[in-house]
Amino acid sequence: MKIFGRELVGFAKALVVLIAVLLVAAGMCGLQLAIGNGSSGNSDAVFEPLGILELIAMLVSAVGIVVVLLAWGARGLYRLSLAESKSEAEETSRNRDRTENDK
Repeated sequence: MKIFGRELVGFAKALVVLIAVLLVAAGMCGLQLAIGNGSSGNSDAVFEPLGILELIAMLVSAVGIVVVLLAWGARGLYRLSLAESKSEAEETSRNRDRTENDK
């Protein structure tokens, strides 16, 4: 049996985990709102600390998603610039070899 997410590594895995946390916390917050509206006022003592934890989880995961996306993009740009500089260095080396062979 193949389990989703086992093959993911690095930024992709972090992004999937953060999105899952965000969705679960948002769902729990909505469920808490639905239960809280249907019950008497006594449930606020139980649901209030849980609501605060859910909001913190949503905030942390949303910030984490933005940070992971920015870091992933920065790494991609760095690798792209590194590959371009490497190809330019190889081309310069080839041109230097050609000019030395022409002499």
